[in-house]
Amino acid sequence: MRSKILSLLFFCILLVSCGRQTAEYKALKSQNDSLMQAKQKLQDEVDGYFSAMNEIEQNIEKIKSTENTISIQPVGQELEEDERNKINEDLLYLHEMLQSNKEELASLKDKIKKSGFKSAELENTISRLSKLLEEETAKVMTMNNQLAEKDSLIAQLGEKVTELGENVEQLNADNQAKQTKIKDQDETIHTAWYVFGTKAELKEQKIITTEGLFSPQRVLQSDFNKNYFVRIDARNTKSIPLYSTRAKILTNHPKSSYILEKENGNFVLLIVNPSDFWSVSKYLVIEVD
Repeated sequence: MRSKILSLLFFCILLVSCGRQTAEYKALKSQNDSLMQAKQKLQDEVDGYFSAMNEIEQNIEKIKSTENTISIQPVGQELEEDERNKINEDLLYLHEMLQSNKEELASLKDKIKKSGFKSAELENTISRLSKLLEEETAKVMTMNNQLAEKDSLIAQLGEKVTELGENVEQLNADNQAKQTKIKDQDETIHTAWYVFGTKAELKEQKIITTEGLFSPQRVLQSDFNKNYFVRIDARNTKSIPLYSTRAKILTNHPKSSYILEKENGNFVLLIVNPSDFWSVSKYLVIEVD
């Protein structure tokens, strides 16, 4: 009887002990599951951080590769329109890529800060990427400035060329005007007028006049008809046919500067020294029959 009672007590103790072990096991398992979930969540979060940073680093390599394809010609070499459009498109692409990656990196830093996760490697990687993005931004800004400077200098050169062209045109116009003026002055200086006619004809044109029957004859004293004269270049006129068997020079000209001689029965005036001949008067009046 006693042995039955002892067996019953042992069985009861064993049941209580097993119940306690089962509850502890469940509690430990639940805690372990929570830790595993937290670990997996942290692992996924860290993997996400590094995945984002890897993508940013790949984008930086794309940016560098694009930069190497951009070639801005030295100042003084004007870009073709297609070439310039391509450079503008590439620079715009780089600017957008840099801005997008800066925003992505800033968002990543904010997420890490809020999560409270600490990792020296992660912080170093973020710092390195930030520095790379700033370096590439500076390069793109330099290329933008080079293109703007080139455009500005080309515009200035264009304005200078236009200004010089206008100056040359003005100088040519001024020079042409001066040449025309010099030519006109030269023609005026070397222009002479001559006329020959009978006494009656010369009187009718008021080229010769007399105040009375016994008054001396005057030449070119009144308002004579200048349109009756023939205009000539004194330098080139060396002979004047008079178509008359009699000829008398009424104006004053040095005797040694001319010769009156006959050709085929009619007189011809030969001017042997034009500068002397026209030195006294630019008008020549000859009376013929």
